[in-house]
Amino acid sequence: MTFSPGLSPGSGAAPDRRELPADIPAIAGPSVQAQFERFGSIYRWILLFTMLTGSMATMLAATTINVALPAIIGAFGLGQDQAQWMSTAFLASSTIAMLANAWAMATFGPRATYTFGMVVFVIGSLLGAVSSTLELLVLSRGMQGIAAGLLQPMSMFLIFQTFPDNRRGMAMGVFSIGVVLAPAFGPALGGIAVDLASWRLVFVATLPLALVALGIGPFLMPKGDRNPNMPRPPLDWLGLTLLAVAVIGLLAAIAGGNRDGWDSDQTYLRFGVAILAAIAFFFWELRHPFPALNPKVFAYRQFWSAGLIISATGIAIYASTYLIPLFVQLVQGYSPTAAGVMMIPAGIAMMIGFPIAGRLTDQVDPRWLLGFGIFTFAASAFLLSHVSVMTPYWVLVGWIVLSRIGISFCMPPSNTTAVRAVPPHLLASATGGVSFLMQVGGAFGVNILAILLQRRTIFHGAHLSTEMNETNAEMLYAHALHTQLLEAGGMTQVQAFQSAFGVINQQVAQEALVYAFRDCFFAIFVWFVLVLGALALMPKPKLIQPPR
Repeated sequence: MTFSPGLSPGSGAAPDRRELPADIPAIAGPSVQAQFERFGSIYRWILLFTMLTGSMATMLAATTINVALPAIIGAFGLGQDQAQWMSTAFLASSTIAMLANAWAMATFGPRATYTFGMVVFVIGSLLGAVSSTLELLVLSRGMQGIAAGLLQPMSMFLIFQTFPDNRRGMAMGVFSIGVVLAPAFGPALGGIAVDLASWRLVFVATLPLALVALGIGPFLMPKGDRNPNMPRPPLDWLGLTLLAVAVIGLLAAIAGGNRDGWDSDQTYLRFGVAILAAIAFFFWELRHPFPALNPKVFAYRQFWSAGLIISATGIAIYASTYLIPLFVQLVQGYSPTAAGVMMIPAGIAMMIGFPIAGRLTDQVDPRWLLGFGIFTFAASAFLLSHVSVMTPYWVLVGWIVLSRIGISFCMPPSNTTAVRAVPPHLLASATGGVSFLMQVGGAFGVNILAILLQRRTIFHGAHLSTEMNETNAEMLYAHALHTQLLEAGGMTQVQAFQSAFGVINQQVAQEALVYAFRDCFFAIFVWFVLVLGALALMPKPKLIQPPR
């Protein structure tokens, strides 16, 4: 019989202790081993379920808001450059919190960190439901993002501490189902909430799942292995501050440049401060004994080449989940529920694809899986770049399903390949770095594409409007037809004549919006074609063979 550290056979402290499973990883700490002694080999799956519950609650919140954006835009009178902060505030704050995760787990342990994150999430959700200003909404989204940032790297870290190496790919695949199903089912949940009540219900729609996680987490999460007699490791406050200034500054510069002008002094100042903060962050992390983001992990070619694909996957997931619900509501006139339900078949495709990709990651060269996933998503983005007002609902669903198949063959192989590249003492930094790359890719993807959507809408609107004059026979015919229809509806001849121009202007604006969405999807396609070339930079990862 094996006992956890500090317990003796005759202490009577743990009468239900069990034999430790033979396949516990060597890097598993005493607190993890104690939980294995308590629950047996099934503990790794119970813990995976616990982490999955909390992560799903926080990640559902990342995307439920997307379907509610048209309602929020109408309620607060926002432009796309302001509305996108609903998504980017979550992603940016989670990015910063992810890098504090390693320090929090080393100082307080996974159990306390998990509990704190869920409490912050619950408070942020309640704040969003009662917010009356854009600033409060952004603050509530930031609090939800902090919770997500604390939980995601912890999950990957504990998977590596509880699963043997030849089963980690499968565990990552199962865990990724929940994490990436959230962008699929989140819009559906948000759409139902908006149609049943209002956009405010969206903020509390995931609270039941969060409360379940908050109830079981303190009992199942390991306490941590820090020696209470040792001093606590210092938190890299300056590094986190510099990173926050860099990330939020760049996001604000991109969003503000669209509103204030790209050549304005304000825009130059934001870019300058953000770039200087990023440079200072890099050099500060090189010398800090406990860095928020250890630059040493990027010295491994396998890590940074996989990291590029991870960032691309973040852009794919969050940008497409941001754009598609907007398109079907603003252009095709579907309800929020219909816009959200559209993503469910894609979620089912990921449920099937993730475990398969995770399993194959342990058996074949991950570069083949990544190549297939990148190519498939690029093909989907190319198809979406030809979307129109008349594109059938189920055709759009098919294209989205294709994109999610591509994502399911990108995420588990790239995550596992990146983390396997580093030695055990850099494991916590690598898991934090992987999650950081995913979230920061998503934040900048949503930010840039929201601005691109607004600018291309203006561009196409101006271009199409120049053709609307008295020399355009098609426009004159359409005007006469609309005038007749309005007169038949009861308007006077003068009113119908004037109102017909408004109808034509609405059609021009809608057509400009269609072209703008096409441009955004084509930009994603071009980006993934470029990422496909990054596979040439990735070395052949070493496959881990199961023990005989």
